[in-house]
Formats: sequence, structure tokens, C-alpha cells
Amino acid sequence: QPMAYGTRHFGSRLLFAPDGTLLITLGDRGNREWAQDPALDPGSIIRILSSGEVPSDNPFIQSGPKRAAVFAYGNRNPQGLALHPGSGEIWMHEHGPRGGDELNRLQAGTNYGWPTISYGQEYFSSAPIGEGTHKPGLAQPFHYWVPSIAPSGMTFYSGKDFPAWKDSLFIGSLKFRLLVRLELGAERVLHEERLLAEQYGRIRDVRQGPDGRLYLLTDEQDGKLLRIDPL
Repeated sequence: QPMAYGTRHFGSRLLFAPDGTLLITLGDRGNREWAQDPALDPGSIIRILSSGEVPSDNPFIQSGPKRAAVFAYGNRNPQGLALHPGSGEIWMHEHGPRGGDELNRLQAGTNYGWPTISYGQEYFSSAPIGEGTHKPGLAQPFHYWVPSIAPSGMTFYSGKDFPAWKDSLFIGSLKFRLLVRLELGAERVLHEERLLAEQYGRIRDVRQGPDGRLYLLTDEQDGKLLRIDPL
């Protein structure tokens, strides 16, 4: 709520957390101001039980029923949600405007800043968005991209076929038509590698299969399901 009838910023990634709760990412639906109102659903991360009920430990549950399901907010268009297989941390990425795509750890009660702060800029005027890139109380991204890569789909690799990629985070790029591999440190990205550039088109999703291989889904009228095998 509220209902929106636009054609952009849907977000909409689903993930069951280790505690059994269901996390749902919602884009701001093109209404920026909604993302800074935790009483509204768009531009937020929703956390519910599989029954549809709200967990009793949600961060805003004491603030009334309109805020009870909100787990975090201040998001523009989150299209990546993944569970780290070792630490159990949940990671999220989202589209910025012209620049400012973000990678973040998902943490309860966090305001991720959109549109008050952003590393992106307006599409047509190139003007800064909001109040700059920093403001007390608003989270800084763990990592951001300028220019935007247009991230979509995300997974951690935990298989055995690619030992050098163990615990790497893989993200599809729509804009540059490639696959991004990140090695994560405690506080920053240690290394970024860009794979398969312009070979197969827009990478909409990336998943690890039960066989330990990586599978990619391309975004086009005649889309492809691709498997990455070891040499």
C-alpha cells in the first residue's frame, strides 16, 4: 500500500531467511518520496512469516500496523537479494539513477537513504539528487557503481567446480551485458571482475544450480538459459 499503476521500479525479489521469514523487496514505483515513509510499502523491504503474519521482532512493529511489516526502507529499485552461504548474511543490490547502483548488507531498521542521498544524478539535467551523498542516520552503501551497471539477479557461489570463485558474489549487468564477480572483504569490495562482456546480451538473473554450475538467464525476446562449465 498504496496501490501504484506505473510501469517502473517494481523491485520484487523474494528470499527465505535462515530464520524462516520471507523477505520481499519493493521498488518505489517511480514515486521517490514514498521510499522515505516507513508507513508505506513501496521503496522498502518487507519481512513476513510464511503464514502471511508479521514477525513479532520486526523493527517497526511497535509503531503501528502500517509499519509492522517493514524491515528496512529508503530503497529505489532493489532487484538482487542473496544469502551468504557461510555467514548467513543477507545482501541486496538496487538500481540507482544515472550512477549510484548500490550493494548493501540488509540490516533491520536501516534507512538506505533514497532519495535523500544518492551517488546518482538526474537523467536529463545531470543535477544532484536530494541532499548529496551523505547524511547522518542514513546508511552508506557497502559498494556503489558510477556509471551504473544496471544490476539484476545475484547469487553467491559455494560449489566445488570453480574453487577460485568460492564465496564470490555474482551479479548480472543489464546495461553492460556482462556478469560481474565480486570478492568481498569485511568492509569493502576487494576485487571486481567483469566476465562475458557483450557475448550473450543482458544478464537478467544468475543462480547456482544443484550441480554446482552457474546458470544465467538473458533478457531479450528470444532469451537464453546459459550454463557456465569449468574449462
